[in-house]
Amino acid sequence: MSSGGSERVRSAGTAPYTSYRTFRTFIDDLHEHGLPSRIDRSVLTRFSGVVGAQLTHALRFLGLVEDDGRPTQRLAELVEAHGAGRWPETLLALLRDAYAPMFAIDLEAATPSHFNGAFRKAFPAADAVVQKCVTFFLYAANDAGVKISGRVLKGRKPRSVTPPRRKAAKPAFVHPPAGAIEAGPPQPAPAAVQAESKKPSEVLFLSLDPNEMNDEQQAAVWTLLKYFKARGL
Repeated sequence: MSSGGSERVRSAGTAPYTSYRTFRTFIDDLHEHGLPSRIDRSVLTRFSGVVGAQLTHALRFLGLVEDDGRPTQRLAELVEAHGAGRWPETLLALLRDAYAPMFAIDLEAATPSHFNGAFRKAFPAADAVVQKCVTFFLYAANDAGVKISGRVLKGRKPRSVTPPRRKAAKPAFVHPPAGAIEAGPPQPAPAAVQAESKKPSEVLFLSLDPNEMNDEQQAAVWTLLKYFKARGL
């Protein structure tokens, strides 16, 4: 795969730590609206400032934009592959270049300690950041069809990362069928009974999966949890 003759040797540094879903959403946007002359704030308006900065860092690390924001040939090829059915192989070539130290080990047979040790050595960062970096890599590798050891994936298997279509909001109340009122109030479902016995913060944890959310959604949830905690809920 050609990369426009602008191949760069990457030194060890912080790997992408934004949500992989955010990255895919961005590529989808470029495929729909076309590749701009610069990747700047005007192109990232759907993302918050923090998320936009994290995404920009990821694009630079992956060699998809220059330091001045100009898209590289590799980004053009990735966007083109998105709509031409060549996404997995194009993404795989990109990952093999950006994460070369990780592809130097047997990812399909690696133990968690081997995998984590290799990742931390190649891309050192604070513990909380490394976990996000690993999550991005695992989702990207899964999207590219890379086989990862089940031991490494245990408890954190990546799910589908295709940006979901908006679903119609469920009505807050559904009128009961005719005659149901005479039979008395409906009995709560088991899940509802469990929810009633838990704090709002616990119900929130049971209802949401961080791996299915982008960075902005996760930030909103954490803000709400802090509010619940402050009120002892």
